[in-house]
Amino acid sequence: MSARSASAGTKVSFVLPSGYFNATLSVAGPDGRVLTVSAKQGSPVIDISGQNAMGDGVYTYQITAASPKTKAVKAGGADGRDIAASQVNMRGEMSVHVPAAMSGSFLVKGGRIVDTSNMTEGAAR
Repeated sequence: MSARSASAGTKVSFVLPSGYFNATLSVAGPDGRVLTVSAKQGSPVIDISGQNAMGDGVYTYQITAASPKTKAVKAGGADGRDIAASQVNMRGEMSVHVPAAMSGSFLVKGGRIVDTSNMTEGAAR
């Protein structure tokens, strides 16, 4: 996944590629707390101010989403999903959306995001 950072001020967010959905954004602050928020459509947003403030320092993030791409998997290995008979083909397979993930870090100084250079690319799967 190649999401583009839309983070500014105290808000962490990304512009997801077209067709991505069920996104979850997690941000870990320098104090060890982790904030997580999800959105079925569009990008989740985390505000790191107010009661969510975790101090200045390096924060890490991970964003995951379902991509519009699908793949066939054996119905028995459907990762705990409830499976209806209508979802399984003659070969015992079902179609699932391919997951995508991106992670990285950013710097907060004076309570505001000051360096988003590591937020445009990260480890993807």
